Amino acid sequence: MRCKDQVSLIFSLIFLTVCCFGCSGGGTEVELEKVTGVVTMDGQPLANAVVVFIPDEGNPSTAQTDATGKYELAHRGNAMGAVPGKHKVRITTGQPPAPENDPDADMSQSEAATGIGFEEMESPKKKTKDPIPAKYNTNTTLTADVKQGENTIDFKLDSK
Repeated sequence: MRCKDQVSLIFSLIFLTVCCFGCSGGGTEVELEKVTGVVTMDGQPLANAVVVFIPDEGNPSTAQTDATGKYELAHRGNAMGAVPGKHKVRITTGQPPAPENDPDADMSQSEAATGIGFEEMESPKKKTKDPIPAKYNTNTTLTADVKQGENTIDFKLDSK
């Protein structure tokens, strides 16, 4: 083996060793605290709402409210809870926003290739507007502070 090949082999082995130690799974465990609560809108339980806690650092935790508005946060799969600290909170129905119809938009190439004119195309079904105001989801003003131990954090939303 030539000297140049030996040096390349040594650097490759060192690089591989460093990568293995760097990816050995350390640091994947996070401290989680139990978070439950009730979401209401205009004083009534808000069923089937998606609640998302977004920490300043780390992965978010999510839940879906039941028929009585109750939720319990889950973090990355089946690990229950949220990381301690300050969170931005978003509450939504989980429906994607309604697409905006742009009458000036060009037809897609596939539509043009089929020869379908605008008058022959089916109009897209309009999605219903999210009944939860944007100040609680896309433009959220909601925050929460998750502390050590069990946390009960309720949200009283107003539809106006």
